[in-house]
Amino acid sequence: MRIGLQVLLLVCTLAFVSCGSNNSARHIPNLGDTPYQEDSVLVAYGYHPDRALEMLDSALLLGNINEYRAKFIRAKIYSKSLLKQRQDSAILICKQLLKHDSVINTLHEQENILDLLMITSRTKIDFEGYVKWATQKVEVCRLQGEETEQWRTEAEIGMVMAHLGQPEEGMTKIDEAIRQLDAPGSIDRMDAFIIAVKRKITVLNDQGRYAEVIPFAQRILDRLDHYGQHAKDYAEDSYRLSWSDKPADRDRYIDFSRAQANGFLAGAYAMTGDVAHAREYLARFDQSGYGHSFSARRMIIPTQMALGMYDEAMVTCDEMVYRMGNDTVNDDYAVILRDRAVVARAKGHVAEAYDLMNRHANLAKVLSDSLHASEAHDYAARYHAQEQELKIQEAETASRMKSIIIGVIVLLFIIASVISFYYRRQRQIISEKNRALVRMINGTPLVVPTDETEETEAPDEVSDSNEPEKSETNSALFDTIDTAIRTEHLYANVSLQRQDVCSRFCITRHALNSLLAQYAGSSSFPQYINNIRMEVALPLLRDDPSMTISAIAAAVGFTPANFREQFKRQYGVTPQEYRQSL
Repeated sequence: MRIGLQVLLLVCTLAFVSCGSNNSARHIPNLGDTPYQEDSVLVAYGYHPDRALEMLDSALLLGNINEYRAKFIRAKIYSKSLLKQRQDSAILICKQLLKHDSVINTLHEQENILDLLMITSRTKIDFEGYVKWATQKVEVCRLQGEETEQWRTEAEIGMVMAHLGQPEEGMTKIDEAIRQLDAPGSIDRMDAFIIAVKRKITVLNDQGRYAEVIPFAQRILDRLDHYGQHAKDYAEDSYRLSWSDKPADRDRYIDFSRAQANGFLAGAYAMTGDVAHAREYLARFDQSGYGHSFSARRMIIPTQMALGMYDEAMVTCDEMVYRMGNDTVNDDYAVILRDRAVVARAKGHVAEAYDLMNRHANLAKVLSDSLHASEAHDYAARYHAQEQELKIQEAETASRMKSIIIGVIVLLFIIASVISFYYRRQRQIISEKNRALVRMINGTPLVVPTDETEETEAPDEVSDSNEPEKSETNSALFDTIDTAIRTEHLYANVSLQRQDVCSRFCITRHALNSLLAQYAGSSSFPQYINNIRMEVALPLLRDDPSMTISAIAAAVGFTPANFREQFKRQYGVTPQEYRQSL
């Protein structure tokens, strides 16, 4: 029974597949067998952007490309699109990529993304955005030591600044870039120099300064001639030009640059009325390989119009329209309509000229509305993204602040508790210690050590019991000296010296030392005097609280610092602590 059901299901499946298949069915390739790689996507996007996007999605699905590279390539494809929505998407993707970890720490990746932002801004005719991203790129190039690319970008910024109504500042920037790059060195430096000069020519043409265009266009030709004659002297360290080691591509680049210079010269001579030179350089332009490209035909129409070559100009317009196909809602087609109107009016076809100018005005309005809609979309997307970022940042900041405040409060509470416990314990210990010291001080005799480094002299030998009269005389002499020092407050003299006492009582130093050793129990005069000072100071500290410690120190012959030091050495507490403990 089970086998029968399986056979029936298989037959039904085969029948469904055979009925659903036909010659028009879309073939789904085996993704594992097709080259859905980054290189293939980059090749396809130049001629078929939508196909490139499909290949990109497949490559990402197969794991042939990581998410970061996929976003970068998607932005690159969108940047080349004429659709405003895709241009806006390219801008948003690039802004997100600038915040990617691998980009923040890699200047080269930052430069690649800034290049995309510049390209897209230029396509959108967003000059302010272009200057913003180009300025950031200049700083990145400076940090990487890419001087050539830095000045190339400075020239681009100068041209845009001139378009934004800052012609003097912009021209100054371009002139500085030309000056910095005006020296043969490498193919890349030559290309940067040519680009800077072309930006100068663009600004001069916009300002109607056609005569000044001629020497700059000639400088391009001179530099190309120099390269042709000294190609081996140009280093192959190309930064932007990946074809630097391909002779065929290099020749196409030389042809392109030379043709553009000839086109500039043809236009400048035509605008200044030099028809002979204008036609000469126009012929050179038309004979070049680049001269037949779409951008070249668009470039040369104003020159043909200025020379009165209306039929040739109309043929050029027809070529451009043919190449555009159905894509006629763009600035190029608007220019063609205007040029056709000018030619029609020149030939006396007033009605045709009027119709063409109306079509030009209507298309210009559509393009303007599209531009405004694109800007509105961009502003709305930017505002929404910023709003979301601000909300996230505010939430994160509030959470961090809350955590920090709680942590600080807990820490302060712990510190306060520890400090409170420590001080209570210390005060208890000091109180107990001071009470014990007071009891000891009030009930024990004074013996004050000294740090005096004065050499202790051996006392003279005192007569023993066999000389009672001499002993009595010595005792009387000591009493006289001791009484004088105490009653006359000689100890209060801070500078009191042993020699002062010896001179007054007409005795020798050895005799005085012998008396102190025998009757005062002191080994030196400073120790004896300090004993007296401490005996006088102690009751003052204890019984006279109105007297300051400094005053007590001065009254007994101490300096405040010495008094504090001697007191603490003797009793283990300072005079202040002793007084507080009473």
